[in-house]
Amino acid sequence: MGKTENFRQQHKEMLQIANEISPLLKADQLTANANAVAQSLAKLAGKLNVHLSMEDKVLYPKLIEHQDPNVKSMANKFIDEMGKIKEVYAQYLNKWSSPEAIKKNPPDFINETKGIFEAISKRITKEDSELYALVDRLN
Repeated sequence: MGKTENFRQQHKEMLQIANEISPLLKADQLTANANAVAQSLAKLAGKLNVHLSMEDKVLYPKLIEHQDPNVKSMANKFIDEMGKIKEVYAQYLNKWSSPEAIKKNPPDFINETKGIFEAISKRITKEDSELYALVDRLN
């Protein structure tokens, strides 16, 4: 088993939830499925929080203490970038945590959700291809 296999599996699970929500990002679908969408967003938030906690407690401390300055630098870059994404995601969840909020303004919810999903997807791709690839190569 690779060092990052669990992290990569969590990425797949988060993307799967986003992929389940994406077809519902139409005004008529949201009106009919706002409860299910809100529940799926909560599930995604839970998985994301567990994932981030594991990275913060297990992955990043080892990388920051690594003897190779390039490894330390990459870890710090990813930590800085994640802080910004985490803050935006927290604001998004606060705004759209209820089915009522989703039903009130489907166009804004759709636009913001697409933006959040794109940011998460880009981050996952970057972690998988850069950060986790590096970690898997380390001794």
